[in-house]
Amino acid sequence: MKYALILIVIVITFNVSAQLVMPSIFSDNMILQRDAKIPVWGKTAPEAKVTVSFHGQKKVVAADKEGNWKVYLSPIYADDNPQKMLIESDDSKIIFANILVGEVWLCSGQSNMGSPLKNTCEAQKYIAEARDSRIRFFQANKYNFKPYECFNCLGDWNVCTTNSVKNLTAVGYFFGLELLKKLNVPIGLIQIEFGGTMVEAWMRAEDLQRWSVYTNELNHLAKYKNYQKFTHYRKKERKEWIDELKKIDSGVKNDWMAQNINDSNWVKINLPRAWDTKYLKGHKGIVWYRKKINIPENWKNKDIIVRLNVIHSYDLVWLNGKLIGSTIDYFPSIWARTYDVPGNMFKSGENIITICNISGRGIGGPCGTKPFMKIYQKEEPANEIPLTGEWQCKKGYEGKDIPKTPVAFSLKQNSLSVHYNSRIHTIIPFAIRGTIWYQGESNRHNSERYEDLFTTMIKSWRDEWDEGNFPFYFVQIAPYKYGKMYNSAYVQEAQLKTLQVTNTGMAVTMDIGDIHNIHPKNKKDVGYRLALWALAKDYGYTNLVYSGPLYKNYKIEGDKIIISFDHAEGLKTCDEKPPTYFEIAGNDKVFYPAEAEIINDKIVVSSAKVKNPFAVRFAWSNTAQPNLCNASELPASPFRTDNWK
Repeated sequence: MKYALILIVIVITFNVSAQLVMPSIFSDNMILQRDAKIPVWGKTAPEAKVTVSFHGQKKVVAADKEGNWKVYLSPIYADDNPQKMLIESDDSKIIFANILVGEVWLCSGQSNMGSPLKNTCEAQKYIAEARDSRIRFFQANKYNFKPYECFNCLGDWNVCTTNSVKNLTAVGYFFGLELLKKLNVPIGLIQIEFGGTMVEAWMRAEDLQRWSVYTNELNHLAKYKNYQKFTHYRKKERKEWIDELKKIDSGVKNDWMAQNINDSNWVKINLPRAWDTKYLKGHKGIVWYRKKINIPENWKNKDIIVRLNVIHSYDLVWLNGKLIGSTIDYFPSIWARTYDVPGNMFKSGENIITICNISGRGIGGPCGTKPFMKIYQKEEPANEIPLTGEWQCKKGYEGKDIPKTPVAFSLKQNSLSVHYNSRIHTIIPFAIRGTIWYQGESNRHNSERYEDLFTTMIKSWRDEWDEGNFPFYFVQIAPYKYGKMYNSAYVQEAQLKTLQVTNTGMAVTMDIGDIHNIHPKNKKDVGYRLALWALAKDYGYTNLVYSGPLYKNYKIEGDKIIISFDHAEGLKTCDEKPPTYFEIAGNDKVFYPAEAEIINDKIVVSSAKVKNPFAVRFAWSNTAQPNLCNASELPASPFRTDNWK
């Protein structure tokens, strides 16, 4: 609902105020990056003059022929006194209030980055303590799947409160909280993540062209190269899809959406409700719903909204036989169905609304919350007509063979480049200090390519932001009982190798994972360990130990292999037992559990079964939870000395 209201405001601004539009990353309550040039950009009338005023500065620029404009504010010191920003173009203006200046970090990745504070250990304690308004966060709309680089993604900045913080990224919050404690300046967190995503979904299409394995999908998506092309093909492909439905469904074929059909043999049903009535239980395929509604005379020629709330699976919706909306996208059940209807598409008095609900899985039905299922006037939302209660219902096609969803409607969380296009691109070049990243679980199937993909993404983001090699700190994935098909140690190794990229850092989580829960609840230590890298590398805390032991090299001495590490001062085990999860092998490539001993901050590895050792592996399995750490009790990363397949 919040995003819908934001969209209405943006549309009104665009139409009424000389087309002056700002991307959503600019809003009330935002935090701007201190001590750096601050880009401010948007759209207005072609070649119109734009003036941006903030913090005693006034910058003027002329928009280009397409109406795009951008200015750069000069660097500003940290400031926790709320300020206003004024943007003016011709006779229109936008004012953003309650702005602070401090440190801004992007928090991105998959579900372990998105895991909210309310799901972490001691959640209630941390939520109750979350009262510092100098922490602000921006959460981008997750379901903005587009195959082209977008200008905007809906979202807004929020002040940290005990209520608002509950759904904030826990890793990001604890990272930001640690920075706030040490730096005492406002902290801005930009949360853009999505569960179950591969790194390829976060990369530019141009960068993915390096790998032939992605060529076919990239070619399929290439024709949707901008908003106009995407909109054109969406309409075309939807029509073709409905034509395919006609071949299997008597309702589409015989115009059950028409006003004057005979529905005397339709079954009465009360909505909202899933397909769990006696009539619909077990049905797979298509179900039709019809309802007569009376629209008052004084609504004539006024635009209305038809809100059907959540409908499981796909839907097509008609008003008086005219299609007013559809949802046939990959994530159909996520969205509340809200369809705009111009005032000339309905009449006063009796009207017919028709829903065609399509589910080859048998999970269907308009079944959202009752108060949100209604029709209301766009300009006066209080004027509403409930859509709950009795409807007419009839089964259409019975079966699982629904026509394949068109390409333009098949975008999902792992479509190539989808999160870069739809979300990351929309905030570039908003000034940030750096990025924290938690992702990798979903790339276990192609771990051999992950290092190259990941490092390419980091370089590409930095190039697009044009802020130099800004800090990029990431979390090494935690141990988990994934199964036998893929070994997550190969992803962990790829992440370890990524440290060769300039200005990167890695928080190891081998000691705080949960092999029975892919979303470990201890997110406080994850955020803290990421913050150690930032404090040591970016904020001058030079005496801080910021990393656990990282494999450096090895040498063979007789029947033993000696392993050296970086960040190994005070090498020890967290439980005072001998080091665990070491394996050793000879040239036969057969690994045996090894005895490991700590000597002078090095590990000496041996086994009675391997007289002539050749290679060592450490924590080389999905579920390894080793005990090796340094004096600061930061854990060691998995590694291997071989490169065997």
